Amino acid sequence: MNNCLPTLFLRIKPQRPLLAGFRHWQIATSILLAIGTFHHALADDEISDTPPRVVLSDSADQTPAVTLEPMTIMGTAIPQPLKSNTSILKGRSLRLQQGDTLGTTLDKELGLSNASYGPGVGVPVIRGLTGSRVRMLQSGIGSHDATSLSPDHAVAIDPLFAEEISIIRGPETIKYGGNAIGGIVDVKDYRIPERVPQNLIDGSIESRYDTNGHGTNSAFKLNLGKEWLALSLGGFLRDRGDTRIPGKPIDEAFIQQQFGLTDIQNVTGKIPNTDSKSTGGFAGISWLGESAMAGMSISHMDNRYGVPKGSHGLDPNHLDGLELILPQLSDLTGFEDIFGPQALFPSIRMNMRQTRYDFKSEWYEPIRGIERIGFRYGLVDYQHTEIEGGTPFTQFKNDVGEGRFEIDHNFFQRLTGTVGVQWINRDFAALGVETFVPETRQNLLGLYTTQQYAWDNWIFSSGLRFEQSRINPRANQLSLRGSALPPIPLPDEMKYRAVSASASVQWLPLKDTSVMLLFNHSKRSPDIQELLSLGPHLSTRSFDIGNVQLTNETMNMIDLGFNLKKERFSLRVNGYYNRSNNFIYQRNTGLVYEIDNEVIRQRCVSQAECVSIFAYDQRNAEFIGYESELEARLYRLAQGDVLLTLFSDYVRGRFVQGGRDDIPRLPPLRYGTELGFSHAKWHTALRYTRAEAQNFPGENETRTRGYHLLTVSADYQMGLGKWADLWLFVRGTNLLNEEIRSAVSFLRNFAPEPGRSLVFGLRATF
Repeated sequence: MNNCLPTLFLRIKPQRPLLAGFRHWQIATSILLAIGTFHHALADDEISDTPPRVVLSDSADQTPAVTLEPMTIMGTAIPQPLKSNTSILKGRSLRLQQGDTLGTTLDKELGLSNASYGPGVGVPVIRGLTGSRVRMLQSGIGSHDATSLSPDHAVAIDPLFAEEISIIRGPETIKYGGNAIGGIVDVKDYRIPERVPQNLIDGSIESRYDTNGHGTNSAFKLNLGKEWLALSLGGFLRDRGDTRIPGKPIDEAFIQQQFGLTDIQNVTGKIPNTDSKSTGGFAGISWLGESAMAGMSISHMDNRYGVPKGSHGLDPNHLDGLELILPQLSDLTGFEDIFGPQALFPSIRMNMRQTRYDFKSEWYEPIRGIERIGFRYGLVDYQHTEIEGGTPFTQFKNDVGEGRFEIDHNFFQRLTGTVGVQWINRDFAALGVETFVPETRQNLLGLYTTQQYAWDNWIFSSGLRFEQSRINPRANQLSLRGSALPPIPLPDEMKYRAVSASASVQWLPLKDTSVMLLFNHSKRSPDIQELLSLGPHLSTRSFDIGNVQLTNETMNMIDLGFNLKKERFSLRVNGYYNRSNNFIYQRNTGLVYEIDNEVIRQRCVSQAECVSIFAYDQRNAEFIGYESELEARLYRLAQGDVLLTLFSDYVRGRFVQGGRDDIPRLPPLRYGTELGFSHAKWHTALRYTRAEAQNFPGENETRTRGYHLLTVSADYQMGLGKWADLWLFVRGTNLLNEEIRSAVSFLRNFAPEPGRSLVFGLRATF
């Protein structure tokens, strides 16, 4: 068929009923019970990435071996191009890469890094951007945790349940507002079921063991259903000890340079207080009909983890004479509350809890020209308590409701698109000893549209979004207890309006070739912590100062991508330039704050605890970078292929106002190769990554050394009769046991990345 002509779009219509939308479980259940019958949707993609084959009979009577149900022609669809700025991780590849956190799961993807904060925290960094610029979604609705507030807060999405993870950096980010200015990570877990198992029940059970920290991970997922009802259940348990490393966790040279301290309490071979334990589960229910579906789910997770110890607490070698009270330091009888281990070296623990309710409904082809009407709504109850030395210091609360209503149209043969509205209502509070952000209410409303037009070998896409955000602090001033700093008055309301637009053109000169040019003009309003922070935050070893004078951040990006996919090799190359006006960042002032004395100094002059002072500021900035990957089949053997992959990515960021100094905490240049052998039942791969030194760390930041990272993976798939399949796998990371300090981590000088690790696992599907 000529590639210039649009292809017919054949689709089996899933029998799905409509859910209009609700806020509470009781209302949703009563309406769902009134919805009619359903037909099951497409089957799950489990481990294998290879589609099943259909074999037809060659007998004389021409009776087919497979009988297909009638299919409905639902119009024409634009040929889908090869997208160089979108990555989708699923199937076997996803299972092999799954880690304890979302950041470790995606660390191998082009243009992505992991902002670790010990093994309990891993936040994705896309092209050097993270926090309030990268939206983490759970099946289209935000995770609404506290990761944007502080780098020590874990993402409230467990990758063990993920069936598919999409990383999007193109025009589709317009749908998700200014907080997606750097990209989207959408984790699809199908907690709201969209199909019915063929034999009443199916599912999977998985278990893993990590030699580093003796980590164990176990999870299960069940899908049940018959006729017009579908149910989904799942649960997980994760437990691990302290992370093992090849050297010492604290970089003593940095501590001496930054704080002027020489007596450091350090250990060797592990990072203390990095053990963690998390549990969670979910239940979902759906009804599906001929042309609509409706469903809901409820999920809960608890995550308890420690953050690496640094210079917290008193130094027992320099107690300013107080040590003379005791005959010897080990004799703490009667003085445990003052000189006990938790008083001298307090452990900072995080107790994170989230409960969320998700609702979804879709209506297919209600009228001619309307392909889909969709509704999504999520209610999130998030709490996060920081505990120091066994005492709760700060509790973060985030109660959020996010909704989305969309209409997909195909009024014209070559033009398709989406029109939608998004709203978010958020109540945030940080209460306790370290209350450095006041109680705040935030409301956001966004109207958007994305359109796509196909003409000959060209595809034109565009997006437009209007967004309004209101922030209402429930305090009239910001003040610091015991400080000589004057109070900062706060307005009753801060209002921001933002208009974002994107456009792209894709040229498909050949069936397997795509060239894409993208222009993106996006605005992001300041987040709550960027405006209203004032006070010490011990878990990040920082004193944060907000700025109520911040204005909208504007990003203008040009992205040029090339994608080629042949039978024996594929090539993907992306180059981009991003000019950001009024870029919001945390500037290391070079000053320190003594928590015990509650004073700001240029250097620590006593052995009391000091933390660095970071202030939010704005400057114009620019980013330039690329991503490239070449995959080739070197040899085709009788029962397998020898595969070679070459890859590299890089981003450089500079301020272009007030000097051209470097933007802090950006990943260094990475490049490497992977050699693999692919067989019908088993796979092996050896991957080498070289990360160069980060010699552009930013003002008052430290450089990081380069490192060599060697990983290996192997897996084997076998059948257990007709009722189940078993998948065995092993993955080795940092086989050279190098000391790796990540340039994107706030905690790089207190906690390096894990040392050598071997993960053994099995997964049974039935």
